[in-house]
Amino acid sequence: MKNHLLCSLLLLITVTTAKAQISGTVKNQSGNPIENALVCDANNVTNYTKTDENGIFDLTTGDNSTQLRIGALTYETIKSTSQRNIVLAPDPFLENDEYHISFDHIRVGDTYTEDELKKDFPTSNGIGFYDGQTVNGQKDDTQDRASIDYENSIDPGGVSLKVKYPKGLLKTNSSGIDTRIPLMNTFKDNYYESSDLYLSYWIKFSDDFDFSLCGGKLPSLGGSDPNTPNGERDRNRWKGRIMFRKGGAIQFYMELPGEQEPADDAANGDENELRFWGDRVVDGSNICSFEYENYLRAQGWHNIELHYVLESTPNGSDGLFEGWVDGVNYDFVGSDYFNYYRNPSENRENITINHILISTFLGGSNVDDYAPKDKDYYVWFDEFRVSEQRINEWDFYTNPLSVEEHNDIYNIKIFPNPSSGFYNLPKKTSWIVYDISGKEIINGNNKTVDLTGHPKGVYFLKMEISDVTVKLVLK
Repeated sequence: MKNHLLCSLLLLITVTTAKAQISGTVKNQSGNPIENALVCDANNVTNYTKTDENGIFDLTTGDNSTQLRIGALTYETIKSTSQRNIVLAPDPFLENDEYHISFDHIRVGDTYTEDELKKDFPTSNGIGFYDGQTVNGQKDDTQDRASIDYENSIDPGGVSLKVKYPKGLLKTNSSGIDTRIPLMNTFKDNYYESSDLYLSYWIKFSDDFDFSLCGGKLPSLGGSDPNTPNGERDRNRWKGRIMFRKGGAIQFYMELPGEQEPADDAANGDENELRFWGDRVVDGSNICSFEYENYLRAQGWHNIELHYVLESTPNGSDGLFEGWVDGVNYDFVGSDYFNYYRNPSENRENITINHILISTFLGGSNVDDYAPKDKDYYVWFDEFRVSEQRINEWDFYTNPLSVEEHNDIYNIKIFPNPSSGFYNLPKKTSWIVYDISGKEIINGNNKTVDLTGHPKGVYFLKMEISDVTVKLVLK
């Protein structure tokens, strides 16, 4: 009897601990294999594998009926499927966008390594992504600053990138992350370059984030020569950057090769003064004692959208850099900056926009002003989108529009906006401008609107080419 019981117990243990091996393939709609696609247990995302160069995967799970979650860069994520030979459809956003990163193709984990970064994205390097760094033979936790979060996302059930700002530390080598991801053309195997692009992404600070700190850098678009040898800084490398500042404000500025840091009270008219600001709400004697309008301090997700237009010709007049925070047009910089930068005498006439700079860190010269004092802080990023047309995801997520309606509305390009008088329309059309009371102010039938001489404030533009009324801000 004892032997019988013992055998029954061993059989029960064997059956209970048995594992199933699930095998299959991940391909695109043309039947081509997708390499490095993420395949994981939909109910236990810590159990995952990646496809090989033939699109084949093997996953050990609890039983053969396990539902799978499948993700790959530039493809629409399948969040749960019983299929084993999976076909992924193209990312629907890429029908209108040039590039889209949802992070759904990245495995969950407290440590996201540099090796994984290089496999998941077309990039050559990453700072702040752990890759075996040690100090005195021990793991260097200060270099372990990137992780993947399946709990926080702007999309229900989605995935975000979580970044750490370690206490007491500053700047790229010790705080946050830094990587440059080329805008590979989604449909061709080459670099995508443009002179007019929008970047949109979502950002969320930890609820306990200390906004009395002086601030840090946030992601942006930039340009460089992709053929420049590794380690060399090319003449065309530039960044149209933004920062968050004390109190949760936003600061826009340019980083151009060979230029010095501008003064805090930089004026738009000075070609060497490359920063521009919002309205101060608290004055002070230096950058860490005054505050600007509060944009990011409120808890939860915020949307940032940036628009870059490089001059169509050297010394032209149509370049700009503008941005929106939570759908509100925040500020812009005019063409004088781009005129200076594209000056042929400086051998800079070939600059383009060709990469996302996913870079964020707390930074400045003074640890007391910038560095977390008592604890680590965190920030999350989600849904990086690059498009040739206005994206406005804030409105997309807060208004019940279909994707088609959303794209129709925000295909209307009007810039600069705000403006000191002139607004460029997407094409010649009949239009009417109304003031805030609904009174008609001016009308025309051309490609520009001129409000020069009218009082500063908000106006509304109605165009024949669209059913949408567009808000104009006259500075």
